[in-house]
Amino acid sequence: MRFARIAFGLLLALVGLLVTVAGGAAAFWLVGPDNTVDTSEQSLSSLGLAVMTAPDLIDRHGPTLHVTASAAQPVFVGIGRDLDVASYLSGSQYTRVVGFELPSRFDTQLMKGGQARLTPPAGLDWWVVKASGAGHQSISWPIVDGRYDVVVMNADGSPGVDAKATFGIEIEGAFGTCLMVFGGGLLLLFVGLLLMFVRRRRQPLPPVPVIAPLPAAMMPYSPPPASRQPSSVRRAVGVASVVLLMATGCAAVPPKNVSQAVDPKPAVTLADGQAVVDKYTEVRGRVNQARDAKLAETIETGSRLGQTRAAMFIGRKLDPSGKDTVAADSYTEVEIGAPEFSAYPMRFVSAAKLATDPLRGQLGVWERRNAGSPWLLSRAVFPRTEENVPSMDGLRMPASADMAKLPLLPQTAENNLAKYLSEGPASKQAARFAGSKDLTELLANRAKDVRDQPKKEYISTVADTFRPTGQPTTFIAANGDALVFLNLTERFLQFVEPGNYANWTSGAVSAYSKNVKYYQTLYQDYLHEVALVIPPTGKPRVLAIRTQVVGGGGS
Repeated sequence: MRFARIAFGLLLALVGLLVTVAGGAAAFWLVGPDNTVDTSEQSLSSLGLAVMTAPDLIDRHGPTLHVTASAAQPVFVGIGRDLDVASYLSGSQYTRVVGFELPSRFDTQLMKGGQARLTPPAGLDWWVVKASGAGHQSISWPIVDGRYDVVVMNADGSPGVDAKATFGIEIEGAFGTCLMVFGGGLLLLFVGLLLMFVRRRRQPLPPVPVIAPLPAAMMPYSPPPASRQPSSVRRAVGVASVVLLMATGCAAVPPKNVSQAVDPKPAVTLADGQAVVDKYTEVRGRVNQARDAKLAETIETGSRLGQTRAAMFIGRKLDPSGKDTVAADSYTEVEIGAPEFSAYPMRFVSAAKLATDPLRGQLGVWERRNAGSPWLLSRAVFPRTEENVPSMDGLRMPASADMAKLPLLPQTAENNLAKYLSEGPASKQAARFAGSKDLTELLANRAKDVRDQPKKEYISTVADTFRPTGQPTTFIAANGDALVFLNLTERFLQFVEPGNYANWTSGAVSAYSKNVKYYQTLYQDYLHEVALVIPPTGKPRVLAIRTQVVGGGGS
């Protein structure tokens, strides 16, 4: 029995020593009182534009991630969805961290691409958490399920990253649990040593009284004593069991991420959408005052920019002194409709009231081509306040099931509307649209022009033609209505009587060819931005039409 006790004590002592060393190292070297396992300061460098972790490295959620970075020049450190980060760095050269082993080993891969300076990252709104500036920059982020990347780069977006960084994972209660394991190891070590070196003291036997023997028939029977395990061994086994339970609890790792695919996300948050609209209003005021089409390119694109450029050109030609400049529209009660996207480009819709015109509101479509580009206003119309504009809540991009529920496709509605406007109220397409004040007003104005122009002695006939241009942009409201934005071009063509001539002398179109004599035709070109609603049942309804002269001349 003594040999078995010594052997068992030796085993407990060895286990206790290992647990003590592991617990002590974990508590005082690896974790520390802040419950954080960190890498110590490591050098991160790249000839490219950033150092980025692969999304597979952050594959568990629950703990808090701490990142600190510093460099000789202002540095940026941020965490973003892989969807955004991959788009931001797409086509650029950067270094990708593809593997990591504690305490400080990084495996990296150089991703080839261009080295053109990127948009400064701090100004982008999609970062989950970010810090930028000179000196040490630190961020903390409770890790959530999904695909996320850590990015370290120069704050100005320039290539050539040379930074020092520390990564840490904070696990709540880790230090206390490691201390308990350390204490449990000491206890195991103590019990093992006790079993090995402390000999049990034999108790002296009491004197045996002399009793006359009984006859064999009268002697009581008692079974032989059963062999029993020493109580110290039982206690040691119990202590070992408790320590094993504690070790099991300490070894529990954060849950692995479930979402490994690219998760769709709203194009913009409500707060960031409001900030985009506010910035647009501020910059647009400067655009109007300076008639600066170049500045307009920083906030607008597509048909909206086309109308702005035309307005700027006309203003500079007809009002070179700048006396007739107007202030930018001011938007109130802004609502944001932000569909979800799993790739770029992304879009959202804004609906607002006009502070300068209580009879009309605003509907705008904003686009972002990639994660590094700004939000640009691509379409804008001003529906009358009595028009029933779809709610922005729950606005989404159309799926095939949504389109199947519509009585006609947006492209068909665009073609029908162009034919309706070209042919006037007598068109067969007229019956396919519900009434609209903007539509009625435009038709009335063009009908008047078609009647009045031939009355002039130098004009013989008039042709007015509308054509669709580009693809409609469609969103689906929560009630199933399709909110469609489309563009139409119009050419109002006047044929000159033989032997006469005609010329533009006034109006916006004269900015393009003032007082030039034409002997065959005169023309005016317009760009119309249109918003309409296609309900699952009923007729399409035009919400608003915004018209701008974009050209003129003759032959």
